[in-house]
Amino acid sequence: MAAAPKAKSKRKLILSIVAIAVIVVAVTPIAYARAFSVPVAVARFNETTGSNSAGGLNITIQIVTAWEYFFTIRTQGMVRTTDNNTSTNGGTTNITLSMMLTNPSNQTIDLGQTNISGGIGGRTHTIYLSVDQGVRVNGNYKLDVTFTANVVLVGGLVEAPFSTTLQSTFVISGQ
Repeated sequence: MAAAPKAKSKRKLILSIVAIAVIVVAVTPIAYARAFSVPVAVARFNETTGSNSAGGLNITIQIVTAWEYFFTIRTQGMVRTTDNNTSTNGGTTNITLSMMLTNPSNQTIDLGQTNISGGIGGRTHTIYLSVDQGVRVNGNYKLDVTFTANVVLVGGLVEAPFSTTLQSTFVISGQ
Protein backbone atom coordinates (compact mmCIF):
# COMPACT_ATOMS: atom_id res chain seq x y z
CA MET A 1 0.00 0.00 0.00
CA ALA A 2 2.96 2.38 0.49
CA ALA A 3 3.76 2.23 -3.24
CA ALA A 4 0.62 4.13 -4.33
CA PRO A 5 1.47 7.42 -2.54
CA LYS A 6 5.03 7.20 -3.91
CA ALA A 7 3.72 6.77 -7.50
CA LYS A 8 1.35 9.73 -7.07
CA SER A 9 4.20 11.86 -5.74
CA LYS A 10 6.41 10.93 -8.69
CA ARG A 11 3.61 11.70 -11.17
CA LYS A 12 3.02 15.10 -9.53
CA LEU A 13 6.74 15.86 -9.79
CA ILE A 14 6.81 14.96 -13.51
CA LEU A 15 3.67 17.04 -14.18
CA SER A 16 5.20 19.97 -12.30
CA ILE A 17 8.41 19.77 -14.35
CA VAL A 18 6.42 19.61 -17.60
CA ALA A 19 4.29 22.58 -16.53
CA ILE A 20 7.37 24.65 -15.69
CA ALA A 21 8.98 23.73 -19.04
CA VAL A 22 5.85 24.80 -20.94
CA ILE A 23 5.73 28.11 -19.08
CA VAL A 24 9.44 28.77 -19.78
CA VAL A 25 9.01 28.00 -23.49
CA ALA A 26 5.92 30.22 -23.67
CA VAL A 27 7.40 33.18 -21.78
CA THR A 28 11.03 33.25 -22.95
CA PRO A 29 10.42 34.70 -26.46
CA ILE A 30 8.21 37.46 -25.03
CA ALA A 31 10.72 38.26 -22.29
CA TYR A 32 13.61 38.42 -24.76
CA ALA A 33 11.69 40.47 -27.33
CA ARG A 34 10.02 42.59 -24.61
CA ALA A 35 6.81 42.39 -26.65
CA PHE A 36 4.20 39.97 -27.96
CA SER A 37 5.00 40.91 -31.54
CA VAL A 38 8.27 41.90 -33.21
CA PRO A 39 9.22 43.61 -36.46
CA VAL A 40 11.11 41.57 -39.04
CA ALA A 41 12.84 43.42 -41.87
CA VAL A 42 13.25 41.10 -44.85
CA ALA A 43 15.92 42.31 -47.28
CA ARG A 44 16.26 40.64 -50.70
CA PHE A 45 18.55 41.09 -53.68
CA ASN A 46 19.56 39.13 -56.74
CA GLU A 47 23.04 38.63 -58.12
CA THR A 48 24.63 36.81 -61.02
CA THR A 49 28.23 35.66 -60.73
CA GLY A 50 30.03 35.40 -64.01
CA SER A 51 28.32 38.53 -65.35
CA ASN A 52 29.26 40.57 -62.26
CA SER A 53 25.89 41.99 -61.38
CA ALA A 54 24.20 42.50 -58.04
CA GLY A 55 21.55 44.94 -57.05
CA GLY A 56 18.04 45.81 -56.12
CA LEU A 57 18.20 45.56 -52.32
CA ASN A 58 14.52 45.66 -51.39
CA ILE A 59 13.30 45.58 -47.80
CA THR A 60 9.82 44.72 -46.59
CA ILE A 61 8.60 44.81 -43.00
CA GLN A 62 6.57 42.09 -41.35
CA ILE A 63 5.12 42.08 -37.85
CA VAL A 64 5.10 38.58 -36.39
CA THR A 65 4.53 37.11 -32.94
CA ALA A 66 7.56 36.66 -30.74
CA TRP A 67 6.94 32.89 -30.87
CA GLU A 68 6.85 32.84 -34.69
CA TYR A 69 10.11 34.77 -34.83
CA PHE A 70 11.99 32.72 -32.23
CA PHE A 71 10.71 29.27 -33.18
CA THR A 72 10.36 29.58 -36.98
CA ILE A 73 12.22 32.51 -38.56
CA ARG A 74 15.22 32.72 -36.24
CA THR A 75 15.93 28.98 -36.34
CA GLN A 76 16.52 29.12 -40.12
CA GLY A 77 19.30 31.70 -39.86
CA MET A 78 19.76 35.37 -40.66
CA VAL A 79 20.94 34.89 -44.27
CA ARG A 80 19.35 32.46 -46.70
CA THR A 81 20.38 31.96 -50.30
CA THR A 82 18.47 30.35 -53.15
CA ASP A 83 20.33 29.26 -56.29
CA ASN A 84 18.70 30.23 -59.57
CA ASN A 85 20.29 28.39 -62.48
CA THR A 86 23.82 27.94 -61.11
CA SER A 87 26.33 25.46 -62.45
CA THR A 88 29.90 24.39 -61.74
CA ASN A 89 30.44 23.48 -65.43
CA GLY A 90 32.09 26.86 -66.13
CA GLY A 91 33.76 27.29 -62.77
CA THR A 92 33.04 28.12 -59.15
CA THR A 93 32.52 31.21 -57.06
CA ASN A 94 33.17 32.28 -53.49
CA ILE A 95 30.84 35.00 -52.26
CA THR A 96 31.10 37.12 -49.13
CA LEU A 97 28.22 39.21 -47.81
CA SER A 98 29.30 41.78 -45.21
CA MET A 99 26.43 43.55 -43.46
CA MET A 100 26.19 46.75 -41.42
CA LEU A 101 23.00 48.14 -39.87
CA THR A 102 22.55 51.75 -38.76
CA ASN A 103 19.79 52.13 -36.15
CA PRO A 104 17.58 55.15 -35.32
CA SER A 105 20.19 56.34 -32.76
CA ASN A 106 22.70 56.50 -35.64
CA GLN A 107 24.73 53.63 -34.15
CA THR A 108 26.31 51.25 -36.64
CA ILE A 109 25.98 47.56 -35.82
CA ASP A 110 28.31 45.10 -37.55
CA LEU A 111 26.14 42.12 -38.48
CA GLY A 112 29.16 40.12 -39.57
CA GLN A 113 29.67 38.32 -42.81
CA THR A 114 28.36 35.24 -44.54
CA ASN A 115 30.41 33.14 -46.96
CA ILE A 116 28.78 31.21 -49.79
CA SER A 117 30.48 28.86 -52.26
CA GLY A 118 29.07 27.20 -55.34
CA GLY A 119 28.60 27.33 -59.05
CA ILE A 120 28.48 30.32 -61.34
CA GLY A 121 25.05 31.80 -62.01
CA GLY A 122 22.19 33.58 -60.33
CA ARG A 123 21.16 33.65 -56.71
CA THR A 124 18.62 35.37 -54.51
CA HIS A 125 19.89 36.37 -51.08
CA THR A 126 17.42 37.03 -48.26
CA ILE A 127 18.47 38.65 -44.99
CA TYR A 128 16.17 38.57 -41.93
CA LEU A 129 16.66 41.32 -39.35
CA SER A 130 14.79 41.59 -36.05
CA VAL A 131 15.40 42.00 -32.33
CA ASP A 132 18.56 39.86 -32.43
CA GLN A 133 20.18 42.24 -34.91
CA GLY A 134 18.97 45.45 -33.26
CA VAL A 135 15.72 46.05 -35.15
CA ARG A 136 13.56 46.72 -32.15
CA VAL A 137 12.42 50.33 -31.80
CA ASN A 138 10.50 52.70 -34.04
CA GLY A 139 12.56 54.81 -36.39
CA ASN A 140 14.69 54.90 -39.52
CA TYR A 141 17.22 52.16 -40.24
CA LYS A 142 19.83 51.75 -42.97
CA LEU A 143 21.24 48.45 -44.18
CA ASP A 144 24.53 48.27 -46.10
CA VAL A 145 25.41 44.94 -47.72
CA THR A 146 28.82 44.62 -49.34
CA PHE A 147 28.70 41.84 -51.91
CA THR A 148 32.05 40.40 -53.04
CA ALA A 149 32.43 37.52 -55.51
CA ASN A 150 35.60 35.73 -56.57
CA VAL A 151 35.09 33.55 -59.63
CA VAL A 152 37.48 30.76 -60.61
CA LEU A 153 36.84 29.56 -64.16
CA VAL A 154 37.44 25.99 -65.31
CA GLY A 155 41.17 25.65 -65.90
CA GLY A 156 42.07 27.79 -62.89
CA LEU A 157 41.75 31.22 -64.52
CA VAL A 158 40.76 33.65 -61.78
CA GLU A 159 38.53 36.58 -62.70
CA ALA A 160 39.08 39.90 -60.99
CA PRO A 161 36.97 40.07 -57.82
CA PHE A 162 33.65 41.83 -58.21
CA SER A 163 32.49 43.94 -55.28
CA THR A 164 29.63 46.35 -54.75
CA THR A 165 27.83 47.85 -51.77
CA LEU A 166 24.06 47.74 -51.78
CA GLN A 167 22.21 50.12 -49.49
CA SER A 168 18.59 50.50 -48.49
CA THR A 169 16.64 52.24 -45.76
CA PHE A 170 13.51 51.14 -43.94
CA VAL A 171 11.24 52.45 -41.22
CA ILE A 172 9.77 50.65 -38.23
CA SER A 173 6.67 52.35 -36.86
CA GLY A 174 3.78 51.49 -34.61
CA GLN A 175 5.66 49.08 -32.34
